[in-house]
Amino acid sequence: MGSQSALEGSTSWKDRGFTSTLHRFYRGTLYQAIVLGLISFTQPGIWTALNNLGAGGEASPFFVNAANVITFAIMVFFAPISAVLGNRLNIKWVLVFGTIGYVPYSAALYCNSVYGTEWFLLFGAATCGFSAAALWVSEAAIAVGYPELKNRGFYISIWLALNKIGQIIATSIQLALNIHADQKGSISPNTYLVLVALECLGLPLSLTIAEPHKVIRTDGTKPGFGTNKTPIKKGFKDFWRVCKRKEILLLVPIFIAAQWGQTYQGIYLVAYFSVRGRSLAGFIASIVSTLTDFLLGWLLDTKVLRRSLVARISWIFIFVAYTATWIYNFVMQKKLQEENASLDIDSPGFGKAVGVYILYRIGFEAINVWMYWVLGTLDADIATLALSTSLLRAGESLGSTFSYGVGASKSASLMTNLTVSAVVFWASVPTTTWSAWKVTDVKPESEDFDAQTQFPAEQSIESISIDVNGDAKA
Repeated sequence: MGSQSALEGSTSWKDRGFTSTLHRFYRGTLYQAIVLGLISFTQPGIWTALNNLGAGGEASPFFVNAANVITFAIMVFFAPISAVLGNRLNIKWVLVFGTIGYVPYSAALYCNSVYGTEWFLLFGAATCGFSAAALWVSEAAIAVGYPELKNRGFYISIWLALNKIGQIIATSIQLALNIHADQKGSISPNTYLVLVALECLGLPLSLTIAEPHKVIRTDGTKPGFGTNKTPIKKGFKDFWRVCKRKEILLLVPIFIAAQWGQTYQGIYLVAYFSVRGRSLAGFIASIVSTLTDFLLGWLLDTKVLRRSLVARISWIFIFVAYTATWIYNFVMQKKLQEENASLDIDSPGFGKAVGVYILYRIGFEAINVWMYWVLGTLDADIATLALSTSLLRAGESLGSTFSYGVGASKSASLMTNLTVSAVVFWASVPTTTWSAWKVTDVKPESEDFDAQTQFPAEQSIESISIDVNGDAKA
């Protein structure tokens, strides 16, 4: 009897040990990064996979671009609102709301492709706008604010890379279902059905994300977020204070420029490539994007170089990549326009024509990782990060609104779209360079702090100024 009791006790102890380990993993920052990446795969990842085809896979880009104007115009205003609500309510439930609106948009693309239904696409664009604003802000705040400082860059890259791995899966499905489509046109309607099914996984995945106060970090600290419920009015005041900070305000031009070029690249694919050519381009771009995310994440986390030097080197790389892309684009655009080209995967010159799109994706992914990383060097408090990343998302959405507006106009030539995209980026270079050079070296222990323990509960962002070094000062 005694032996049996001892055996049961030993088994119980082992069970508790296993359960504890499983619990720590489930609440740990690695799990949050992985699930956040899977959510990003099933929502914006699928959206981007369709967007990588140009025009959401449709034969004509103009109506889809007009619908995208609705999506991003909503996001300009709803992204800051989502951040304020996240600080007042719970960032997890803002994330959950963000997984609801993508499915109607993709389903509407199917209906538009098969039945020519236009009202549903406009409705889906609106639902996507509200959900995307909530998702973009909440996932960004969680991705930057949940991890320990030593893992932040790598975990951000996991989040973004899983998005891209999802795109690899989605674009491989697109390529497989459209492998015989050697002419220009729209993708197979079955493609939309498969991708809609994948998008439906986003909601249950989001429910497994931990609330901020339940997150378990390896260093024993907690994200400084979620305990103090910021009143709505005060939340908007805090957002305005974030907007007025010089080091963040001067990043707004690159926020706007970061996604502007996507519209031109999408129309470029539709104009000059067959359906399977577009599918192959999207597939290759997804692989290259994933590698870019991991490599840049490693660079940003490196201990070999000082943080200030890392910020400057990575920005120079991004500037060179984008500049090379635009120059290459001007050369290829002039050539293909003069030839009135229609390229399939076995056409002469297909590799060169696709190469410029792949080069663009390298710079595009790099700037996205870099912008989040820079914001993370300025603020360690996740409540403030939610506000600053909402400004980032609002800026990106504003740029996309204008760029899709230009792309929806039949009177605007491809060369016009390209010229505007290049000019918008180059106009953002001076202020972004200033910001990159203002990132300084801060010891990890002085930056990665628990905002709740550093500041009294009643103290708010109104009484805290955060300088360019990322140090919080009362």
